[in-house]
Amino acid sequence: MWKWILALLCLLGAGYASYVYFMGGFHTMPILPERSFPLSYKSGFRAILVGMDDERAYRKYLAYSANDVPSWYKESWSVCRAPTEEEQRQLENAINIGPGGRWDAVCEISADGDIFVRGWIASVPKL
Repeated sequence: MWKWILALLCLLGAGYASYVYFMGGFHTMPILPERSFPLSYKSGFRAILVGMDDERAYRKYLAYSANDVPSWYKESWSVCRAPTEEEQRQLENAINIGPGGRWDAVCEISADGDIFVRGWIASVPKL
């Protein structure tokens, strides 16, 4: 009896892991460069943060999508980089993310050589 219950729990766990893997788009994720990590959101926003430390244990990452992204790019993986000082000032003036918050990345998609902003990543402390 216990073997059947354990087998059922393992099957349910594997099913849920598969669901999360495919719904998060991880099956379409490109190969990650050194010092990078992926973020995937229910909204379809998918980002690979490059050249940054993974602080998910200490900080919660928030995604802000650009308004003018065509629908066929909404679930594409974007590559994210640290914002320049000018971009940092513009983001801080446009959106106040509260105490302890910071703007971590600008996410871009390259479509046949045309690069456009897909969105932005901010983070706040995990409390």
